[in-house]
Amino acid sequence: MPLYLVTRPRGAEHLRNPSGTHAALVDAASAPAAILAANALVPHLNGPFNGFDTTQVAATAAGGFAPCVFQGDALGLAYTHPGRGA
Repeated sequence: MPLYLVTRPRGAEHLRNPSGTHAALVDAASAPAAILAANALVPHLNGPFNGFDTTQVAATAAGGFAPCVFQGDALGLAYTHPGRGA
């Protein structure tokens, strides 16, 4: 399955949650499924990734991949394109 990065949209301060969980990296069949998979990682937060953006970052997850959530934002405010830091 493809690998998706689920992130809070830029300027969406209303989507912040008290735990600081603002991104996830999950493998899923589609972008909507990625949101569901991210929410399943933190069931006690009541759907914190609803309304978030999804970006496919790989065609398949590498062996040993484990879905995860990020406390804080996964991308900095200055992120502009996939080649950042290259």
